[in-house]
Amino acid sequence: MEELFTRERFLEEGKKEFLEKGFQDTSLRQLCKKLGLTLGAFYGYFKGKEALFEAIVSGPAEKVLRYYKESHDSYTKKNPKEQYEGIGNEPADVLMVMLDCMYEYYDEFKLLFCCSAGTKYELYLEEFIAVEVIATGQFLDLMRENGILSVEIDEQLSHNLASMLFNGMVEIFKHDMTYEHAREYVTKLRLFYTAGWMKLFEG
Repeated sequence: MEELFTRERFLEEGKKEFLEKGFQDTSLRQLCKKLGLTLGAFYGYFKGKEALFEAIVSGPAEKVLRYYKESHDSYTKKNPKEQYEGIGNEPADVLMVMLDCMYEYYDEFKLLFCCSAGTKYELYLEEFIAVEVIATGQFLDLMRENGILSVEIDEQLSHNLASMLFNGMVEIFKHDMTYEHAREYVTKLRLFYTAGWMKLFEG
């Protein structure tokens, strides 16, 4: 029981330190000093500083990424006409579910998006972008095969557009938006991108 309590203290204080200083500038020695514990005690629970960071963020990070991938998988099971007609609404719904989850774990996503430099999670956003680029390519191939669209979209352009969208989501945490502000912001962000894609689809 005491071991569980000590581990939770490291997680709780570690989260505060990472939020305040970022991963790279957080000192394990200072963390242990604040808790009145030794480095030896720390290494009894974690292999190192990055292991502590991962223990804090990995659960929420994996949950949202998994949901995003599953949403794309579900979307691709629909027939071509349904996919085309759902362009604006379904992605917006997915982003809102993601936003709700991110606000449920606000501190963890603040760490992922703003404080993760020096960890493997500094590339976390790229995983979403990669999924989006692949899904966009598959969608356009399907539309062309079924005579719904004929437009060609360069993969680099697709990557850049996806990157701008997801970096737009990161701005929520950089500016500590309220939940209400974030929902309105994401709604308008998605409307903007949907309109842009529809314009590109005209060729």
